[in-house]
Amino acid sequence: MIPKKETLKLVKMEALKQYLALYLFSNLIFGLCILGALKKPMWARLFLAGFFLWACYLNSTLVVKLPEVYLDYGKFTFSSFYREFIYGYFSQHTKTIIHIIAFGQFLLFLGLLLNRTWTKLACIGGIIFGLAIAPLGVGAAFPATISMAIAFFILLKNYKHDFIWNWRQYKNETFIYRKPSK
Repeated sequence: MIPKKETLKLVKMEALKQYLALYLFSNLIFGLCILGALKKPMWARLFLAGFFLWACYLNSTLVVKLPEVYLDYGKFTFSSFYREFIYGYFSQHTKTIIHIIAFGQFLLFLGLLLNRTWTKLACIGGIIFGLAIAPLGVGAAFPATISMAIAFFILLKNYKHDFIWNWRQYKNETFIYRKPSK
């Protein structure tokens, strides 16, 4: 059952009050991730890889123990399409969908560890993921997910990537905005 709009507004405000510290922290961290992608791309890559490994673990274990917690995102989203999806199809297939998402998060983690094409694919996946969960609103710490997508875009467009254990790979590279070629 989809809650009424008036109820949803109250729930969103309560959620923001309840999770304000985490919300602000998430937005600060992903805002800094943009700066990291510009100035210290190795640190941004390490952070994002660690974040996606943690998210994979959290989602794959939480969905087994408490799959109903994922339905709360329906209360937080500002998209009626997402709300209907969450309370409809998603509510009937929560474990399967979350395990698929967790597997994708693990692939992002692996791609960020590897080199060149794999890292670029992980960056594209990170952009898509960040934009896809943005409509979840407060539940996804919006606009932190947009900041994450921007950091991935900067990493994608401005650097050549070697394996993550090659610590000096960005030593001689500095961020330079490149105009798109015609």
